[in-house]
Amino acid sequence: MDRWRGVRSTVLIMIICTLHGYSAGSAQQKRNPNDKPKLQFHDRKLLNPKLNTGKVDPQALVNDSLILTYHNGPLLAGGTAKLYLILYGNWSSTQREIVYDFISSIGAHDVPSPSVASWWSLTKGYTDTAGSIVTEAMEVGGEMYDSTYSLGSYLRVIDIENLVLSSLHPNGVFPTNHHAVYVVLTSPDVKVQDFCKSQCASHFATKPLDATDGRQLIYTWIGNAVDQCPKKCIWPFAPAEFGDAAPALIPPNGDAGIDGMIINIAVMLSGAATNPFNSGYYQGDGGAPLEAATACAGIFGKGAYPGHPGDVLVDQSTGASFNAHGVNGRKYLLPALWNPLDLQCTPPQNV
Repeated sequence: MDRWRGVRSTVLIMIICTLHGYSAGSAQQKRNPNDKPKLQFHDRKLLNPKLNTGKVDPQALVNDSLILTYHNGPLLAGGTAKLYLILYGNWSSTQREIVYDFISSIGAHDVPSPSVASWWSLTKGYTDTAGSIVTEAMEVGGEMYDSTYSLGSYLRVIDIENLVLSSLHPNGVFPTNHHAVYVVLTSPDVKVQDFCKSQCASHFATKPLDATDGRQLIYTWIGNAVDQCPKKCIWPFAPAEFGDAAPALIPPNGDAGIDGMIINIAVMLSGAATNPFNSGYYQGDGGAPLEAATACAGIFGKGAYPGHPGDVLVDQSTGASFNAHGVNGRKYLLPALWNPLDLQCTPPQNV
């Protein structure tokens, strides 16, 4: 029997992989370090055809029968979820602040509209069997800064899980928290297995282990693709590979790599919250699900079409494009989410 169970999520602006159910090595459970998971990916090229470059309604980018079915499993529901950040590689203080402010913005409703918080509020329609809604806010629970590249400048998929497990008490800095997401973020000089070839980011869950108190932990990885594959993984802050050859948008925080990562972080957090163990909300084969954001790939505003993100706001002082306000005056570009209340792909909007 295969020890990995690959799960695929499709997305227009990036290549996303979702993996579930493999346990990393521990004192209680060993494996061959050369084992490679069976991965299934859906390349963006299949979703972003060279034809059909005329403007269409964003809903035309998704199937008319797009319904994310609930499969009766647990969600990341209730209260405020902790995010434990593992910053791997070379990170500036400014880059870290951009990420921190985005996370703080998820539950901040006292900022101008459209806001990051109103965008995240679209997940309120995702409820579990008890009627509980997806967590309404997130906050940084802790940070581990690995500037020494402890596992090298090339990471295998299994190394990412090992980073998470090694970060846990008693030897690590983070508690074992089942109402949390452990987030591994890699800098531009870090190469990751299949990064840029078939994925830009992934969300995962461990098997129940002694190290995780016998339960699954949710975690995710997102890479900074500004140097390795900007057209694949940080569009629309780099020219699109397919569709209209529209110019790249100016990133709202002045860093195309980090602003592109924010899009991918948003995609991963929405997927991890609404389908953490591949038994939540998704459409299609469980091995290749469409999730909250990946079901609405490439839509950032009204009038989106292949190669064009849609109508978004523009900062008059910088010319930067965004569609959501955050704390500390931040602005972000966030993907549309499938809204289970009206069955539509909805980008951030005024409330």
